[in-house]
Amino acid sequence: MNISVTALAPATPLARLCSRRFASNYLATLAFIGLSYWIISSVSDFHRSMLQGQWHLGMFASDAVITVHAVFIALIALYAVILIPYYARYPWIHSNSFTFVQGLWFALRRSRAPALRKPRTGSSMTLPLQIRLSPIARQAGLALLLKFFFAPLMINWCLIHVANLVGSLLQLTAAIDNDLSGRVLFDTSLFWAAFQLILFVDTLLFTLGYIVELPALNNRIRTVDPTFFGWFICLICYPPFNEFTMRFLEWRSSDFPHFENDVAHLAVNVTLLIALAIFSWASIALGFKASNLTNRGIVTRGPYAFVRHPAYAAKNLVWWLGALPTIGMTLADGSWRATAYTLLALFGWTAIYALRAITEERHLSMTDNGYSQYAAKVRWRFIPGLW
Repeated sequence: MNISVTALAPATPLARLCSRRFASNYLATLAFIGLSYWIISSVSDFHRSMLQGQWHLGMFASDAVITVHAVFIALIALYAVILIPYYARYPWIHSNSFTFVQGLWFALRRSRAPALRKPRTGSSMTLPLQIRLSPIARQAGLALLLKFFFAPLMINWCLIHVANLVGSLLQLTAAIDNDLSGRVLFDTSLFWAAFQLILFVDTLLFTLGYIVELPALNNRIRTVDPTFFGWFICLICYPPFNEFTMRFLEWRSSDFPHFENDVAHLAVNVTLLIALAIFSWASIALGFKASNLTNRGIVTRGPYAFVRHPAYAAKNLVWWLGALPTIGMTLADGSWRATAYTLLALFGWTAIYALRAITEERHLSMTDNGYSQYAAKVRWRFIPGLW
């Protein structure tokens, strides 16, 4: 929501609501939200397909249907209402939308001024305008781009996990009522209820992290990674860009690996759930600061007290555990090429997340925010005592 701090606006609430600062912040943010909605609902095929998702409430003996599109419209309306007391409560804040538009306007005026003064000659060719945004405006634009990409994606995932979690819990209740136990109970419902709960917690926190910025929560975006490679290595992990990545590194892992041996089956999948729980624990430790490509202050609690990238370490462990049946099958078949490709794909995804960790650390080290001291205290990136 915000990027810069300037002089205080009028003191009374009514005066703040009637001030130019409030109008510029509120209208600029609404314009950004409107533009974003138009893109995801009318321009982007990826987002349009995402908005077509539906949740039929037949499991609750109801004919009602909740659509992703309707939820998005409701959230936009709610957000537009909440922005009114927000900008009235924090009158010293400039919205990212206003800051970017203002910076773009000033940059365009600066780029045009020399061209207007320079005499034209018949033999010279003029180059396109070179727009140079100020650092503040550039950071505001990056923050808007970040929210535009990740907020709809996280909202959609959060809704999916809500629906799946409700279905898994109802299935678990039915399985217990039918006296199911042991591996049958674990495979049919218990695993999936835990799996969906963990992922719901993670996506909920990241959803709130992208759409909520409050000085009271100390989670304002201070900087966004300004480098192309930082954005590139992050975005290739998310749809729709990960479809291109998987053309080279085909996905070889399963969310729920199966083994014939009961002990091996339960041991691997319980370990997988524990790793996912650590992944979600890292998001809980971040709290409202959860988001990609941002510096919102250094978090040292929870799993971050032991390694600097616990979520990435846990996620990669989940993938390697999920690939064990595929590796075992290709080895049993004597297909060394399939085994080699599976290992190559797994190492490739691990390398991508290692690069993500390195680019994030580079970004966090660009300013004097205490990250260097934190890295000196917590020496290990992924595995204590190893790396």
